[in-house]
Amino acid sequence: MQTNKKQPITLTHLSLAMLIASLVTGIFWTLNLFQQQATLELIIPLFLAANIVIAAGVWLRFRQQSSRVSQLSTHIASSFLMPQNHKTESEHGHDPLGKLESKVQQLSQHLSNELSRTSKLEQPQENGQLLSAILDSAAVAVYAVDSTGTCIYANPQCALLLGYSTPADLLNINMRQIIDKNAAQSCIDLTIQDIKEDTFWRADGSSFPVEYKSQPLDLGEQHKGAVISFYDNSERLEAEALIRHQAHYDTLTDLPNRFLALKRLEQLVEASERNEQMIAVIFLDLDDFKKINDSLGHEAGDQLLITASERLLKATRAEDTVGRLGGDEFIILLDGLSSANDAQPLAENLIAGFRKPFYIDNRQLILTASIGIAIYPNDGKTPSELLRNADSAMYHTKSIGRNTYSYFTHAMNKEVSRRLAIEEQIHGALDRNELTVHYQIQLDIRDGTIMGAEALLRWDNPTLGSVSPAEFIPIAEQTGVIEPMGDFILQRSLEAARIWQQTFNDNFRVAINLSPRQFRNPNLVQSIKDKVAELGMKPADLELEITEGVLLSGHAYTLDALMQLSKAGFCISMDDFGTGYSSLSYLRTYPFKILKIDRSFINDMNKDDKSKELIIATIEMAHALGIQVIAEGVETQKQLDELCFMMCDYAQGFLISKPAAFDELLIIGEKYQELHQKLVQQNNHTLKVI
Repeated sequence: MQTNKKQPITLTHLSLAMLIASLVTGIFWTLNLFQQQATLELIIPLFLAANIVIAAGVWLRFRQQSSRVSQLSTHIASSFLMPQNHKTESEHGHDPLGKLESKVQQLSQHLSNELSRTSKLEQPQENGQLLSAILDSAAVAVYAVDSTGTCIYANPQCALLLGYSTPADLLNINMRQIIDKNAAQSCIDLTIQDIKEDTFWRADGSSFPVEYKSQPLDLGEQHKGAVISFYDNSERLEAEALIRHQAHYDTLTDLPNRFLALKRLEQLVEASERNEQMIAVIFLDLDDFKKINDSLGHEAGDQLLITASERLLKATRAEDTVGRLGGDEFIILLDGLSSANDAQPLAENLIAGFRKPFYIDNRQLILTASIGIAIYPNDGKTPSELLRNADSAMYHTKSIGRNTYSYFTHAMNKEVSRRLAIEEQIHGALDRNELTVHYQIQLDIRDGTIMGAEALLRWDNPTLGSVSPAEFIPIAEQTGVIEPMGDFILQRSLEAARIWQQTFNDNFRVAINLSPRQFRNPNLVQSIKDKVAELGMKPADLELEITEGVLLSGHAYTLDALMQLSKAGFCISMDDFGTGYSSLSYLRTYPFKILKIDRSFINDMNKDDKSKELIIATIEMAHALGIQVIAEGVETQKQLDELCFMMCDYAQGFLISKPAAFDELLIIGEKYQELHQKLVQQNNHTLKVI
């Protein structure tokens, strides 16, 4: 349903309304409808006259404006060649402003259409320039070819990578002939759109790897071409090759690492199984390499490893595999052996190669190696089993003196298995309360009194049973468990010494061993002082025993720690004197108060005159230096009597007492006290022991 639009109120309508109002007022006034008053009779005629004059003026002014508006509308229509819209003109009738508004709207629409049409005409040209600028600035090389492979476009990056001066040098040239020297003139396969790798050739004849992708190009009229984008793939391939090399080769020596060595061993096992030949797996470990790192630094250690790897390569055949398993451990794989003895010449050659000095930072170093050998299939049929058994043989070599080689035996396997079990169980032994402290009495030979006892650590494990200190102490040292063990034995020993002093006499001190690893702790001295003070003991109540292994490193912090402990009043003793190097300079350099003669000399003193003379010389030398002497391993009364005659100060051994728990130690102490009192009463100074 159509609705009539409201006509707008124009000046014409207003003028007519004013005239009608004036006429109505005049008629009412003429017919005397207003009250006859003098004022109204004067005002109304004047109002009517003024109203008529104003209306006439407005009407004339409107007619002039209407004429100008009509002229403007006509001018707009004629200037912009706008079509006549009779429907719009009939709607506005005699309203010039309405007509003008309609013309302006038509003009706006007309200009908008013209601008849109003009932009559409200019857009393809602008897009083409933009696309060309983008392709010219692209970091990826792009070229386009027709169905015959002829180049119809190339960007600057394409010309640069292919070694041409400008892209124009590539136009109208068959690109397949340029980038592939071996390719025939064939059409490009437009069905392949996957990213591919290939080798392209430059103008100078050199080649380079690329990664490229081809996209079909519609050239119209059933003509097809292709757009190929590519980039130089050299850096990525080099990075991948470097990553692969680093994953399979040792970064320091550039030898195959553990992963690659075991992979090659796996391949050799498979080949030898078919050929029915033997393989030798040689496990080589450098002896005391850690001392090189500790004394000369890791840079010298790295240089030594590089030189050692070069010697290994020179000693082996080109077809043999030499790898580094890590640290100072190497592996050599020999295949094509007819018997196990075929590996022996190489093992001897390797050992001999390490007898020559190494020259590192103007220093001459002597470095030996320990070797273990496992043979396939006799000693194992898998790579892991062969490597494990060769490792067992190497550990056996170290136990028999190093600087030699050993073939694997099942007895070695049991030994290594035992070691691994100890390493597994020793962690947490303290938390499980498996460790205890036993004490062995130290007797004053001069008067028969107990002057102290040595604290000895004992370990009883539910799985392993009673483990000897000779077994677990070295492992505890290597794994770092020795430090909490040291704190444990210090606490228990001081508590035992306090109870002994309260029960018997104050002239009692307890001796504990300090391991080389404990001296690496910068808080060692302070922690010992704090523990002694905490339990209300005196430094003189504690004897600290160190072995020659602590002194061999020659570290300054070891001497500093011993000096601080000695100044604080602690008794420092040298354990196992007479074994190892037993350098007399140790007695001059370090603040020893007690020297302990090793049990091996005491055991031979009644069998060998030389041992007896050495004991006498050691006692006299120690006394001359103001050092007291303890004889370890005293097991017979005859040994004790001779030590008394030699003026030895103290004795320790099974003759006096075996290591015992503290409760048993107190019982032994009571018996010694009773015996000593009887001897004093009898005025018999002959020393007898229980």
